[in-house]
Amino acid sequence: MDLHIADEKLEDGVLVVIGRGTFVPVAALRLLKQICDTATEKRVNKILVNALALDGTVSELGRYEVAAELTKYLQERGWDYRLAIVGKPPTVDGFGVRVAQNRGLSAEHFLTEQEAMNWLKSWPD
Repeated sequence: MDLHIADEKLEDGVLVVIGRGTFVPVAALRLLKQICDTATEKRVNKILVNALALDGTVSELGRYEVAAELTKYLQERGWDYRLAIVGKPPTVDGFGVRVAQNRGLSAEHFLTEQEAMNWLKSWPD
């Protein structure tokens, strides 16, 4: 199944997005850029991506490339986001988040949406 946004809502100043489908690096990067563009349009800087419904196994190189390209995209635009990714192995294991953190993005990986929301709410608007 193609990677897509199944649901999107604003909740307490956080853009919450639920993704569905198969994790493919090119599609994931496109989708993450789209999510960040939406956050900019809605004037929020906190994003929660729920990837629990994603499937597929991606190489570390694929994860690295998605994280590096997304961080570059955000830095080129001067956008400062707090990004919480909710997911579980083998599809989401936190490696991409670590790559993004190493490049200056405020990002964290969580196993539950509640943990992610708590982390995002700890940041000032």
